[in-house]
Amino acid sequence: MFDVEFQKKDFLLKQKNRVIDENIFMTVSDLGGRITEISKAYLNFTGYTKEEVIGKNHSIFRHEGANPEIIKNLWETILADQEWTGKLKNNKYSGEEYWISTTISPLYDINNKKIGYTAMAEDITNTKRLESLSITDSLTEIHNRRYFDYSLKREFKSATWRREKFGLLILDVDYFKDYNDFYGHVQGDKVLKLVAKEINKYAKDVVEDVFRIGGEEFAVLISNASDGEVERIALDIVTNIELLEIEHEKSEVSKFVTISIGAVNIDGSKDTMSNEDLYNLADNNLYKAKGGGRNRVVFNVDVDSIGTLKNLDVLTKLPNRQSLIQDLSTIQEEAMLILLNQVNSIKDLYGLDAVSDIVSQKAKQLNEIIIDDSVTLYSLNMQEFAILVTKRALFEKYLSLLKYSVLPNSDENVYYAYDDNYFISDFTAGVSYGILNIFNHSDTVLQKATLNRLRVYKKALHSGNVIPYFQPIIDVKDNSILKYEALARLLTDTGEIASPYYFLDSAKQDNTFEFFTRQMMQKIFNIYAKKKTDISINITYENISSDSMQHYIRNRLEKYGGDGITFEIVESEEIEDYKLIEDFVLMLKEYNCKVSIDDFGSGYSNFTNIIKLNIDYIKLDGSLIEKLNVDKNVEHMITALLSFAKNANIKTIAEFVSTKELDEKVRALGVDYIQGYLYGEPKSPEHYGLV
Repeated sequence: MFDVEFQKKDFLLKQKNRVIDENIFMTVSDLGGRITEISKAYLNFTGYTKEEVIGKNHSIFRHEGANPEIIKNLWETILADQEWTGKLKNNKYSGEEYWISTTISPLYDINNKKIGYTAMAEDITNTKRLESLSITDSLTEIHNRRYFDYSLKREFKSATWRREKFGLLILDVDYFKDYNDFYGHVQGDKVLKLVAKEINKYAKDVVEDVFRIGGEEFAVLISNASDGEVERIALDIVTNIELLEIEHEKSEVSKFVTISIGAVNIDGSKDTMSNEDLYNLADNNLYKAKGGGRNRVVFNVDVDSIGTLKNLDVLTKLPNRQSLIQDLSTIQEEAMLILLNQVNSIKDLYGLDAVSDIVSQKAKQLNEIIIDDSVTLYSLNMQEFAILVTKRALFEKYLSLLKYSVLPNSDENVYYAYDDNYFISDFTAGVSYGILNIFNHSDTVLQKATLNRLRVYKKALHSGNVIPYFQPIIDVKDNSILKYEALARLLTDTGEIASPYYFLDSAKQDNTFEFFTRQMMQKIFNIYAKKKTDISINITYENISSDSMQHYIRNRLEKYGGDGITFEIVESEEIEDYKLIEDFVLMLKEYNCKVSIDDFGSGYSNFTNIIKLNIDYIKLDGSLIEKLNVDKNVEHMITALLSFAKNANIKTIAEFVSTKELDEKVRALGVDYIQGYLYGEPKSPEHYGLV
């Protein structure tokens, strides 16, 4: 009877341990912090094998930027036999950073003697990233523009509801472009940090918060203070910035760095306005301060001017963003909206001293081509215009004007603006059609067009936002799914999915390309481990020629196996050493992986070397497949390639099959497998049920 009960308890305990092992991030360590046990869930998450971790200190995971004070506090706490709870920044095997919330507890034996520690952790990476992106300016470490927009709306609404006063200061460093040009950007960054530090001293009492909202522009929110208090705070800041005595040889108002401030203080019990109105008033006062000699405060609340400022851009006197939103809400028929964005921020490049003239001249040029009653030009901000066309018959006309007059670089796009410098105004456009949400649609298109590839790529890589999308490969015999090809994508800050067109060249030119490949592979292997779905992984000659990358791939195959994995080697003229490729393929075959040559027919196509490689598939180049029905020479070439593959006992895949006509053609020619939009677009793993 005792044995039966013991077996039942033992069985339940094993089940519980298995659930913990597969779902909980847990480690057990000895008194010195060396890991003696680690859960499978944590290994899968970090990408390490058990052999790589056991016997090592937890510092194997630690990020180089981890706060040493936190680590010190951790050890002081657990050495005092107390439980420690906190947040830690770590690295995965691939180099991707992650955050965990962890609790570390002392571990005792049956005699109540401490023998080590247990750590239970939870992944909080996304939460930490959102906090970082939403709140902090990376240079000055005060709050950023995104958080300013949120705070201004929240605090001003609260002050209005309480019928209290609410103040806003907009601050700008005088002659900052000249400072950067003369002293250099490194020194310029130091100035911004010092200015931010000085302003931040006021973040107490009535000062709610301070922000960096632009290149050299800052903001201060003030709650429930009198006009005298607001003006005093602004004047004190102006005085104390100059008293920092930061030398500025190019300033025309002082031998030191100075600032100008536009200030307002609205009475919530009397004045009714939006937070945009409030900002426009303060910004307008800043322009007056700059125009009035700088190193000063302009404090003025001309409520009568709100109606004008509400619908007109202060600088260009064109209808502004609010006016555009109002106009869009009234359209009844399909309209065309064009958003024009300065590729480089004029303000960041040239400073406030030049921006007025440049933007005004661009507004004038654009206004000269707007000659129809059903077309309106708007100025949305310092670097963005909009054109709304509400008459369908004019769509083509203004699309042509956009292509051939507005966008091309020409003499008309060059302006004499400031200090004998010529500035080129280079715009990118986003266009959308419809009745509802066309502003958002245009903005989405515009964001794609203005994507800063290298910056976005590096940010996504650092944030772990290199993600796999999948596309099915179909067996022509029964239309079943043979496997899925994993395709790299970037998840941007705005939630958009960027295709390789936007970042692959940047990745290859950057010395982080190997970490990009590792991050992508690890996520693919995680999916493979859970679903055991056959997957193809792309790999380049650059990857194969890297010893560390080959070691990483072998390590992953040791951990996950390779029975369902196909490596697609991109066929390219860049391949210099086929012996290296041959050895790599032999290594893959040790783990029962399959090998495919991708883009076959696009590059060198050395048939002799291909045969030596012992490959399983040839994927015919998509640019050739797309021309099959229109170019007889391409058809002859594909026929020859298929004949070669059949004689070599190599299976063939036709990619880029997007129409029924192409599908019928490649089937008639004798391909074995088909891939393309006709059978499925590249989609997230969730779409295809892979997670």
